[in-house]
Parts: sequence; C-alpha cells; structure tokens
Amino acid sequence: MALRTGLEPEADAEARIAWAALGMPVTAALAAELAERRSVAGTRVAVSLVLEPKTSALALALQRAGAEVAVFSAVSETDPSVARALAAGGVRVFAPQTQVAAHEAAAVDAEHAAGVLDWRPQLLVDDGSHLIRLAHSERPEALSGLRGSSEETTSGVRPLHEMAAAGELRLPVIAVNDARTKTDFDNRVGTGQSCVLAVADLLDPDDAPPLVLERPLVPVAGTSWTVVGYGPVGEGVARFAAALGARVTVVERDAVRALSAVHDGFAAAPLAEACASADVVISATGVWHTLDGAVLAALRPGTAVAVAGGIDDELGLDELGAAGWMARELAPGIAEWSEPGSEATEHGILVLADGGGVNYTAGEGNPIEVMDLSFATQLAALDRLARAELEPGVHAIETADELRVAAAALAARGDGADPAPVGARPGGAAQPWRVHRYRSAG
Repeated sequence: MALRTGLEPEADAEARIAWAALGMPVTAALAAELAERRSVAGTRVAVSLVLEPKTSALALALQRAGAEVAVFSAVSETDPSVARALAAGGVRVFAPQTQVAAHEAAAVDAEHAAGVLDWRPQLLVDDGSHLIRLAHSERPEALSGLRGSSEETTSGVRPLHEMAAAGELRLPVIAVNDARTKTDFDNRVGTGQSCVLAVADLLDPDDAPPLVLERPLVPVAGTSWTVVGYGPVGEGVARFAAALGARVTVVERDAVRALSAVHDGFAAAPLAEACASADVVISATGVWHTLDGAVLAALRPGTAVAVAGGIDDELGLDELGAAGWMARELAPGIAEWSEPGSEATEHGILVLADGGGVNYTAGEGNPIEVMDLSFATQLAALDRLARAELEPGVHAIETADELRVAAAALAARGDGADPAPVGARPGGAAQPWRVHRYRSAG
C-alpha cells in the first residue's frame, strides 16, 4: 500500500526517498551539525529500522555526515526497491532486495541480522532491541567494538531495562523512545493516525475485490472500536478513531490510565466485556499475547483485529493455529480465521496485516513530519554516544538534546519558543525560596 510515483521501480524508489528527505528538515539540520563536528566521521553506523523512504533518508543523512552506514530490516518490513536504491548509493544493505517467499523469510532475516553484526558496527540505531539482544545472547564478539546504541521503541526499551537490572547489559543505550520529541509526536500522533488510517483503508477499500465484497466491510464511522492499552500509542489510536466517528472503549490494567481514558471521553471496561461487541479490536500494548488464543476465539464473527506498532506474537495466532483454526486470505492485508468444523458459509474473525504492526506492514508508516522529529532525536543520541564515554546501561536522552531538536523543528516551521528570561531561576521558580507568604515581618 506504499505511495508510488508511477515510475519504474528503481527510479520510483529514488524519487520517494528524495521526496521523503524534503519533508525532514530537522533531520537534515541535525545531520549537518554532526558533519560539522565530525562526530561520526569514519564511524560504522548500523541502522535497524523498517526500511522505506523515510528511514532511507536517515541512512543517507548519516552517510553525508561522514559515517559508513549499513541498514538492516526484516523481510516483512522492507521495501525491496528502496533497499536496492540504498545499495546503489553506497549503503551496505542487510535486507532483501527482491521479493522473498514467506517460508524463507525467517532464515533470510536470521542471515541478515547476523551479517550486520558481523559487519562490526561501532554505533547502532536499534528497533525493538532485537540486534542488541542478539549480540548479547549469540554473537558477543560484536559487542567488543560497539560503543553504544539508541533504541527507537517502547517494546525495545522494556527488555533493556530488564537486562540492565540483571547486570547483563554490556553497552550504553540511549532510550530515544522515551524522549519527549519522540513519544509525544511519533507514538501518540504518528502511530495513532497511521494505524487508524491503515485499518480504515483495509476495511473500506476504494477498489475492494469481489472476494472481500462477499461480506459487508464498514467504514470507521458508527462502528465500535476496542483499544487495548492506553499508553501514548493507545491514546493516539483512540483519539483518531473517535475523530472519524467510532465509538471507542479502552481496556487498561493501570487504573490511573483507565481513569485518564474516561476523562478523555472514552469508555473503559475489562477485556472480555470490551471485546464482546466490538467491530474492531486494536492491541496497542507492545506485550506478547495481549490478545491470546482464548480472547481471539471469543470474538464475534466478522470482528477485525489489528496491532498498532507492536511486537511479534502480540496476537495469539500461534495458539489459534495449534487449536486447528484455519486462515484464508480475503484480500491483501486481510485474513479470515475460522474455527475447526465451521461451515464454508460461516464467517470467522478478520486478522489484519497477519498480526504485524498494521501501520507499517499494511500502511505507509507514520507521517514524515513526526518521523523527522524521531530521526533527529536519533541523530542527537548518536552524537552523544560518539562524543561521550557512557557507562553500560539505559540512558535517558538529555533535556538539552530534546530542546535542540524541538528548536530546530520550530525554526523549520517558521515558529519559535519564547526565550528564557535573563537570570531565570533554576527550575523556573518564580521567586527566591526564602521569599514566602508567612515570613516574619521586618
């Protein structure tokens, strides 16, 4: 479902990468700073992200800043024509440059993941901390020259904290995901918007083939959506679904977050209750088996299920398969799963994008404007890793780097923040601490 220019594949990919770069002025500004400082000059930098035009623009920006760049991406997350364009531009590509059969994907992914670590990167941009964990568990020799990494996602930061707490994390990792310039925009706005629009495009296509039209597929307006998880991604999904006219119910184990959803205008209910009457169920947790086999089996026939962002096996499709459920493709991105013994005329549940992150496997990914902020934050993190000696562990992005990225973004948009007054008090205190209401007279 990627945007196309109508050109031949190679020219099309180059044109889309160039177009994406035009929408990423903040990334360009940070890359120019890195080039001026020579922070990454001659440094081997591996970028592990979904491989499409926006991430390719990041890789090329690093290359222009003087880095030797390699990219890695899984089969299901790679646009092969974009991979070929990067390879032609001098980037080392550990990702498929042609179509790969589904039964070969796992082996190809494993080969490429090992290959990018064997390339011996000195700095890493990771997604899901998959390469970091692979290096620690199976290829420890890759850690010897790896000075540090950044991590793009919530689901990647979580295991890194576990590793650090256990004393197992052997390199410094900057949690880019937790930066305000990432989470407040990429997660909440970008993923929320792109997931809802991807689901809408799948369920209400302009050019639905006859196989899909054997059942009524409905637009978002007037339907009942259940959003499981009310972190930044869940907030965004709920907000954008409601904006398109859906009735939204939130499932959240944290009572404070559930209360926040209610105050934002949504209903909150336990999982079984919220799913019982839903037309669409979205998992937005980044947690394995959020919707396990039992939950999926209890859904009404015709219910659509998707993952926002997500990790492998966030849906318990493996449990359905083990229980004898069968899947058949209705259309690209839509598979109907039916329980054993059901008649051919009986409908099952609709699983979108094979349970992968619907926004990047069946959609066009997050908007360029928010990815620009995320990638600029990645560059700020790499700049710090290249110039500072950090201890092994998970490190927060520095506030100065958040402000640096935000200021560049405001400038690119023709806006600006109010400058801090001269002599502003630490922490923004309005008055000296000794000045208070009840001080003694005289």
